Amino acid sequence: MIDYSSAVKKVLEHVHSMGVEEKPLLQCLGLVLQEDVHAGIGLPQADISGPDGYAVRSADIEGAGKLHPVTLKVVGTLRAGYLPGKKVVSGTALRIMTGSLVPEGADCVVRFEDTDEPGNKNGPNPANPSRVKIHVAVPKGGNIRRAGTNIQNGTLLLQKGTVIGPTQISALSSIGRAKIKVVRRPVIAVIATGDELVSSGRKKLPLAKSYNSNTATVASLIVHYGGIPKILGIARDRESSLVKKIDEAVNGVDAIITSGGASRGDYDLVRLVMERKGEIIFSMIKMGPGKAVAFGTLRRPLMRMAAPVPVFCLSGPPQGCLINFETLVRPALLKMRGLTELAHPAVKAVALDSIPSKMASTFVRFTDLKETEDGYKVTLNPGGTVGVLSSLAIANSLTIIPKGSTVQVGDTVEVLPFDWCF
Repeated sequence: MIDYSSAVKKVLEHVHSMGVEEKPLLQCLGLVLQEDVHAGIGLPQADISGPDGYAVRSADIEGAGKLHPVTLKVVGTLRAGYLPGKKVVSGTALRIMTGSLVPEGADCVVRFEDTDEPGNKNGPNPANPSRVKIHVAVPKGGNIRRAGTNIQNGTLLLQKGTVIGPTQISALSSIGRAKIKVVRRPVIAVIATGDELVSSGRKKLPLAKSYNSNTATVASLIVHYGGIPKILGIARDRESSLVKKIDEAVNGVDAIITSGGASRGDYDLVRLVMERKGEIIFSMIKMGPGKAVAFGTLRRPLMRMAAPVPVFCLSGPPQGCLINFETLVRPALLKMRGLTELAHPAVKAVALDSIPSKMASTFVRFTDLKETEDGYKVTLNPGGTVGVLSSLAIANSLTIIPKGSTVQVGDTVEVLPFDWCF
């Protein structure tokens, strides 16, 4: 039997980052960049107008004000995406829209709001003005976005190892990148075990049977943490059935997750099969629920030069299965995706109820975490007396109670929020 922190260390020693692939930008959300990206273009490429307004010569509007406006001749209108067709000379102004190239001769832009342009117009100015009154003096360079102020040509835009999110996609799109190199998503086989299991959706649950909830739980967590689940169904409590499922998976996936069958019962066959077909790295951890968990590796018969497949043999009861995934599989899956921040997010919270009995071993609670004006507060027994499943249904966090500890109302405890709940 191994303690939790040692188990995590062993897992991370046996999993590795996936290979690199080049993918279209819109398929890269949540993936880890595997190249430094430099801008191959400066943006903007030339001086452009910041606001909608009038491009003018600053010398022409010195001293302009509300009481003493300067009147200039309007020589045309310029919109974004088009080259200026006219110059601005002394005594003239060019109507200019946001993002338009600043025309030759102009050295500042006066906002529409600072002219006699109608303030409530919607769309083009129906008056098609030939003259404009300027109510403010704008200095040279005012309201102009200079070439290269967004990014200069050759600048490092994104470093290798960056997680691609919407802001990174915006930046990459802005410099014209359509594809990037990223760490591919790991493909994870999901196998439930047990003669007692029936598929969800069956109208009536037969006596002595249980719905197979772990497959849906594990698959959804794989998706949430960036992997691709490959659901292989239920292996029955026969060695041949489990071997068939594992053989179906081992050559075509990056990891295997089983649930159930890892304890000491007569029909718990997962560790037996693991010993015969590969190596068990550890079995059982000093933490519950989910104590009956094992981790090992399997050889790939058709890929002898490939690294062994890591196999997570999770607990059968749903609460133990979820705890095993969140504490052991989650960091492994993040590492496989190329991430370096693997520690679970944690916050300090004040306990709203108690666990007065000393824990005989490290124990994990499904808890209800709330953020208040006074900081985080946590309910350690959110299900009350209505059962484990009820507490699981409303939980948004885990709280690990160390061996020999008690928790009283008002004590500060460390809580691990489920990041899909906040």
